[in-house]
Amino acid sequence: MPKVQLIGATGYGGLGILELLTAHPEFEITGLVARDIRSGRSVSDIYPHLQGRCELPIATIDEITVGDNADIVVFSTPDGVSQQYAKSLNDAGIRFIDYSGDFRFKSEADYGKYAGKHPSIRNDAHSVPELLPQAAYGVSELNMDSIGQADIVGNPGCFAIGIILGLAPLFDLDIVENNLALVDGLTGSSGAGKKPAPLQHFSHLNDNVVPYRVMNHQHTVEAELVLGGLNGTKPATVEFIPHLLGTTRGILNTMHVNLNRKLTRQNLLEIFDEFYSEHHFVRVLDTAPTLKDTLASNYCDISAFVSDDQSRAVIISSIDNLMKGQSGSALQNMNVMFGFDPALGLERGPLYP
Repeated sequence: MPKVQLIGATGYGGLGILELLTAHPEFEITGLVARDIRSGRSVSDIYPHLQGRCELPIATIDEITVGDNADIVVFSTPDGVSQQYAKSLNDAGIRFIDYSGDFRFKSEADYGKYAGKHPSIRNDAHSVPELLPQAAYGVSELNMDSIGQADIVGNPGCFAIGIILGLAPLFDLDIVENNLALVDGLTGSSGAGKKPAPLQHFSHLNDNVVPYRVMNHQHTVEAELVLGGLNGTKPATVEFIPHLLGTTRGILNTMHVNLNRKLTRQNLLEIFDEFYSEHHFVRVLDTAPTLKDTLASNYCDISAFVSDDQSRAVIISSIDNLMKGQSGSALQNMNVMFGFDPALGLERGPLYP
C-alpha cells in the first residue's frame, strides 16, 4: 500500500486530496504538514467535518522531513516550494506531485514565461532545471503513458485543464484556423485559496463579476504549449480573460474558434465523442454544461456549438476547480503512477443542488 505525505495539508487543495484519500482503498496517509498551524493539532480540529474520518496530527515543516515514511509526496503549496525539496526526493527515489507550476514545463525557458506572468513569483529562474525534463504534465487524458512512468508530475492549472480538454480534439485534428482560440473563463472564489485578499471580500464579490489579469494569465502558457504540440509544432495562441464570480466552486470556460473547414454541430460532437471515448471523466453533452453539473466531482463536461455558416465553433467546458482542477486530477494521476484504475477513489458523482 503506497504511503502518502501531504505538504500544505490544510489549504483547500490539501484538504481536497485528504478527503479523497481517506476513502481510497490503496493509499495510506502517513503524514500531514502545514505551516502556521500549532504542532500536534489533529486535522479534524481544523476541519470538524473530518471527525471520525481522519484524526491525524499536523506537523510543521520544521518538525518533519519531507519524504519521511512516504512513497509519494503531494505538494499542495504555492509556487517555489517543491523546488526546495525536489532534488533530495528525486535522489531518494521518492515520487512527488506538485499542484503549482514548478514542474509543468519541460524547459527553464517555458517555466520562465509562466513565472513572468505569475503575480506571486519574483524570480523566473528555476532552481532545479535539470529535473524539468523528467516531469510529466498531469493531464492523464492526454499523457497517461508518461504519467505512469514518471517520478515527478506537475498537476495542471485549474483554468488550463478546462481549456485543454475543451480544445484538444480540435487542435489534434488541426481544424482551428490560425491555431487561435478566444476564451472567457469564469471561476469561483476558492480558486484563489484560503488566504484572504480584498478581491475576495464578501461585500465586493457577492453579486459581482470581476475580470482580472486580462490576456495576461499564467495558465495560458501551459495551455498554449499543450495545444500547440498536439499536431506537429504549430504554435497555439489562447487569448484568455478570466472572471471571478461571487460563488465558491467551479470553472466554466467558453471558447471561440474559427474553423478551417466546414463542420456541422453533429460532426463536432462526434469528434469529441471519439477523442474521449476511453476517458471516464470527460462527458460530452448535447446541452451546454453549467457549474452545477460537475460540482464536487472529477468530471469535465463539454459541449460544442457551430455557427449557421459552419465556419465558427463555440466550445463550453465545466469543471469543479478544486476537483478536476486540482485534487481530483492529482489523485487520478497518482492512480496512474501506481498502476491503479484511474477512477479509483474518484467515484463520487456531482452534487445537486
